Amino acid sequence: MEIRDIWKSQSSLSSIFLSSAFSDVIFNDKLRSEQVVRAFKRTSSTGSANKDENLISVRLTIENPRVEPGHVMAVIGSCTALGNWEDGKVTPMSGLNYPLWEVEVDVPMHQMPLYYRYVIMEEKTKKVLAVEQGESAHKVEASPQDLEESLAVMKITDAGGKTCNRCMVVVNDDPDPAVSKNPLFKSQWRGAGVAVPVFGLRSDKGMGVGEFADIKGLVDWCRKAGLKMIQLLPVTDTISHSPSDERDSYPYSSISVHALHPMYLRLNDIEGLSAALKADIEKEAKRLNEDNYYKEAQWDKDLKTELDRPIDYPEVMRVKTGFLRRAFKEIGAKVMESEEYKEFFDRAEFWLRPYGLFCWLRDFFGSANPDEWGKLGTGINKEKLMSMTDEDSEFYKGISFYWFVQFLCHEQLLDASKYAATNGVVLKGDLPIGIDHDSVDAWYHPHLFHMNKKTGAPPDDYSEMGQNWGFPTYNWEAMQRDGFSWWRSRLNWMSQYFHAYRIDHILGFFRIWEMPSSATGGLLGRFRPSLPIHRDELRNAGMEHQIDRLCNPHVKKHLMERFFGHDWMRVKNRFFDDDGYETFKFKQGLCSEVEIEKIVEREGSCVGYKSKEEMIYNLKLLINNVVLLRDDDRPHEAFYPRIEMWKTTSFQELPGDMQNKLRNLYQSYFYGRQDQYWADAAMLKLPPLLDASRMMVCGEDLGMIPACVKGVLEQLVIMGLKIQRMPAPGESQGKFGNPDKYPYLSVCTPSCHDMSTVAGWWEEMPAHLRKEFWNVLLQRPGDPPHKFSTEIISMIVEQHMWSPSIWAVFPIQDFLAMDHHFASPNPRADQINWPPNPQHYWRWRSRISLQQLMQREDFSLRIRQLVEKSGRLGGY
Repeated sequence: MEIRDIWKSQSSLSSIFLSSAFSDVIFNDKLRSEQVVRAFKRTSSTGSANKDENLISVRLTIENPRVEPGHVMAVIGSCTALGNWEDGKVTPMSGLNYPLWEVEVDVPMHQMPLYYRYVIMEEKTKKVLAVEQGESAHKVEASPQDLEESLAVMKITDAGGKTCNRCMVVVNDDPDPAVSKNPLFKSQWRGAGVAVPVFGLRSDKGMGVGEFADIKGLVDWCRKAGLKMIQLLPVTDTISHSPSDERDSYPYSSISVHALHPMYLRLNDIEGLSAALKADIEKEAKRLNEDNYYKEAQWDKDLKTELDRPIDYPEVMRVKTGFLRRAFKEIGAKVMESEEYKEFFDRAEFWLRPYGLFCWLRDFFGSANPDEWGKLGTGINKEKLMSMTDEDSEFYKGISFYWFVQFLCHEQLLDASKYAATNGVVLKGDLPIGIDHDSVDAWYHPHLFHMNKKTGAPPDDYSEMGQNWGFPTYNWEAMQRDGFSWWRSRLNWMSQYFHAYRIDHILGFFRIWEMPSSATGGLLGRFRPSLPIHRDELRNAGMEHQIDRLCNPHVKKHLMERFFGHDWMRVKNRFFDDDGYETFKFKQGLCSEVEIEKIVEREGSCVGYKSKEEMIYNLKLLINNVVLLRDDDRPHEAFYPRIEMWKTTSFQELPGDMQNKLRNLYQSYFYGRQDQYWADAAMLKLPPLLDASRMMVCGEDLGMIPACVKGVLEQLVIMGLKIQRMPAPGESQGKFGNPDKYPYLSVCTPSCHDMSTVAGWWEEMPAHLRKEFWNVLLQRPGDPPHKFSTEIISMIVEQHMWSPSIWAVFPIQDFLAMDHHFASPNPRADQINWPPNPQHYWRWRSRISLQQLMQREDFSLRIRQLVEKSGRLGGY
């Protein structure tokens, strides 16, 4: 016996196709095992016959997940069993152990050496669709003498324990170009998809909001349009207020990383409800879904525009919660006695018990903040949890309501997920970078988080003050000690619903932008972990004596006069103490953005001609007017440069030579000393996440991107995100990214939920940039039109379709803007989020219903033809 194998790096691009997105959905063929099990057979069935007839058994195996439904791997070759290279004679392989394909043939010695090539063919018609290329075919050489010697050495026995006499060669091949000289595919696989939040789906059956059941309708449209992926925003529970209000509309602020949001339930699909309850549900669904539901214009203060029939989140939650409580009274006991519920509870118990207790305490006390729950909110542990959630507990009935609701959510999302997979459409979820400060995870596992810190992002073109999401940062050291079990269970649970996921802000796994709990913006942040500036460096630069001056807010009289006018003394007397030389320092406890907001909101502006908003903004600018930030643990020895410190008057009023020295330290901190440190940090955290499931992984790597990110993502085979208006360093053509030059290992998209749609971007773009884009990227002469047109949107969509990226994913708004009937007359209203405001009200809902989409066969066909023409519909 002889076994011939090959080694392939885990960093091979082909490993993507082993993910559940491809092997369980896109390339999944339920009939595969039945179709080809008969292919796995030998021309001789016994070992003795093999030896007597001077035959050598050759088993060919190849791992290849890239075989579309209805197709099979097969072999052609130089022996009789493989057709002697004759046309039409193709030997199918067994896909019983897909993605491993196998065939075994007995080859007479006089037909050795054996030459062969792999092909892909239609199973029914035997039509060959792809044939291995390369100058020479695969070759197997062997002699019975050599094989018998190896049998004796390895002492191989058959099933009965007797010495095996079969002369056999097992060859393991691989079509990956990285290890094979015989390429099977003429082109790299590429696909297209649509991005839309579940809440944004509009359907005739909805209750004023998109629901899990609507995903099935979107799947039907995707099949028509040739789209193979649906990308969603997070669908986890975000209810941190009681009753729930618009602040809970933020989908990235989860109160549980496992629990699903009850908003997405389709109530009339719940089995066993009384006719009266069903009728009431139907009536309310019709009311909330009516086009004329709103009696007055709905204005978005962040986007500064009128919205088109948006979600009324508080009302939807009030109505649905009421109906769910009625449903629990009617059928709760029966459901919880069912085998399906018991099986769900057994698997979900580890998170379901603390979640149910958390929700009950939240609603009982009217707050999700455990500090307001008295003794019930402190000292939570497994023993206390089991006692309070036991069936004999006085709290059990109230707590079990939330378990009942989660079971219903689970059933409906799982049903939608299975429907998508059955129809060849990948469901892609979203993994938020953080959790809500007042969440069950932070309450039950506080040792896993830095609860006195906040997460966010540095300032950029879209947010001058940076972003502060309010999430606690992760205690990675504590997480590592138990093998990242919190992350593993999170992803394992998520994988039952999704076949792929997007890691939100993957840069946070390299380093996270962390602010103190006193901050509301992002300017006082620093990267964690990071190598700080040490006191010795400041001493060597001649700045040690200036440390206090650089670290404290630099508030001068002239600055007070500029911000607050002739009444500046009123502001000074309320918030500041004298610090000498016309310099002031904040009063004790007031150098805090959180405290400043509270005081001004409570007392109002102390300058009559300044609004509260102006007063808060200017005071925050003064708090942020620093050059260096102190390390928490070593405040006198380690420091961090304030982001964009050159924009502060504190920096601008320093001597020129000191400014130059600080700039050098700034450059070293942000762009020099950290790279390998951050790469090592990511390689410690990301592999356990990848190993936790078979889901396909994409990373949102936008923002201030360290140089090490590209190499780490490539090594781990994680797809990065490419957005044309936010090109990565070194990937721009002028001010924009060029889709023609995107790497294969990427997801390209023209926009996302955190920015304007393509139509909105076109109209808000400065004239000189619009002209550059028109002339250079779209290669159109002259001056561009100021207003978007369906033709312009179509050009940009097509440009992305043709990119080399493995996935091209488009927000549904950008697809709709290609059509005169579907395009919004006010593209600004199609923007979902406004990142500078972490309290933004997420209420966008598509103008066009799923039923309208399905009725427009011409529109679906147009997209399908574009997908096919650009090579994203399949094939080899």
